[in-house]
Amino acid sequence: MVNVKFACLFLLGVVVWNLPGEAWAGDPFKKVSTEDISGFVKTGQANRSLKRLIDSSGWTPAELRAGLRKSYDVDLRSIDRFLRSSKGERFLSFVTDGYTPRSANANPSKTLQSAITKDASDGSISALGIMEALPVDFSVSGNLSICAQQVNVSSQQRTSALSYYLFLPACLHASQDVR
Repeated sequence: MVNVKFACLFLLGVVVWNLPGEAWAGDPFKKVSTEDISGFVKTGQANRSLKRLIDSSGWTPAELRAGLRKSYDVDLRSIDRFLRSSKGERFLSFVTDGYTPRSANANPSKTLQSAITKDASDGSISALGIMEALPVDFSVSGNLSICAQQVNVSSQQRTSALSYYLFLPACLHASQDVR
């Protein structure tokens, strides 16, 4: 019965991410920490809760591991310039439509912008790096969609919280020279 509940919740997009601390998919599911995701990326090992998220993502574990650790070279000034431009503001608004801070006091776009800038400070960004740089907990709602709208992926992959992170650094890398 729990697997059916999880599948229904996941398909409806009721997945809550509480990063950088933890993530969960509602009661009775256990939390998944950023450390769990980092450990999975490094070793391929996943606890039961993370395995459920992986299995529901539409990706193989190998694809997720590769995508979450893939690093993209970026220029911090270019990324910052893009994120502060009108196109960058629209991009941040789009990607935070279904992805918001759990704190009512935090601005979703500014908070994600902060994490991206922090991760880009060493000249590269990755999905795992952005997750680890988030300054506050975030929740994912049913409105979540990947930033790469032109990419041909399944509907399951298009709305997966893990896909959101897979595509985010690639979209930023491609947009860093957009003004």
